[in-house]
Amino acid sequence: MPKKSGGFKMAKMKNLFFIILTVVALTGSTFLVGCGGGVDEEQIAMLNDLIAEVDAMTAQLNSCNDQKSDLQKQIADSEAQIQEWQNMAKAVQKNCP
Repeated sequence: MPKKSGGFKMAKMKNLFFIILTVVALTGSTFLVGCGGGVDEEQIAMLNDLIAEVDAMTAQLNSCNDQKSDLQKQIADSEAQIQEWQNMAKAVQKNCP
């Protein structure tokens, strides 16, 4: 009995061809639409403003990260001091019945 997989392969290839054709058509139309107008001075000014805003936010983020590191160091120092005092208190309680 002959296999009927040839028709199935042809249908898969046809579907694949239409999918590829659709992707190429969408990509091509997007490319053509995107390259049509060029960039005007207002858009360049907006872009430069956004770049400046990103730079300012990056500087602010770095400052906040520095503050966070300082606070974490202070917390670690305080916890170490508390641990030292607790150890001293235990030693005093142990020595004084």
